[in-house]
Amino acid sequence: MSKEENDNIVQALEHSGLCREFTQDEILSLIEEKDIDIKRYEKGSFIFEEDDTPDKLYVLIEGYVEVLKMTFSGKKILITTIENPGDMFAEVYMFMGKDKYDMSAQAVEESVVLSVSCDFFENISHNIKAGVSAKIRKNLMSIFAMKAYNLSGKVRLLGCGSIREKIALYLIENQTASGQITKNPSREELSDYLNVTRPSLSRELGNMEKEGIIKLDGRKIIIVSQDKLEEYL
Repeated sequence: MSKEENDNIVQALEHSGLCREFTQDEILSLIEEKDIDIKRYEKGSFIFEEDDTPDKLYVLIEGYVEVLKMTFSGKKILITTIENPGDMFAEVYMFMGKDKYDMSAQAVEESVVLSVSCDFFENISHNIKAGVSAKIRKNLMSIFAMKAYNLSGKVRLLGCGSIREKIALYLIENQTASGQITKNPSREELSDYLNVTRPSLSRELGNMEKEGIIKLDGRKIIIVSQDKLEEYL
């Protein structure tokens, strides 16, 4: 591993919830553990697929990953995107003790992913110092709490009746205090996330722009009228 690659790993883990409050030395020690692996995935390859055994959690080091579900008819439902270095995914499956995944994780572009096997956590008290072990346990609890909170938002969104209601809720839940939208997914990614067809989404966004609710600028969706948008909540 080159110094640049090693630096990228450390930097990503410094931003990961798993390694919150870790010193750099603690991170370097962690990635040397035998139950931790780092792998590069080509664009389009799968980190894991449906029916694989969930025996690892994953941390994105670089790249872009989609977690998705394929329906019986072949339609792709986007569950979430993993796009920020340090983002962790699939940890819930490992700790639930499920026999297999019911979704897949696919590299949208060339990506580097760190994996931590379940064996690491089973022997955590013996593998690393007590202080680091306590930090990991505390960080995992915080991550699970945040994931539960985010999931409740997704459930609310999917429960919306109309496409416009889904769009409105999505925009408002991803809006900063200054009114900016924090995420700018492609139309295909957004339609998958909202579980609507891409033509229907594009048509509704166009209608909302004509009505002066939003403004479209490439991928960006800019809220023009907050009051009009909130009428659909």
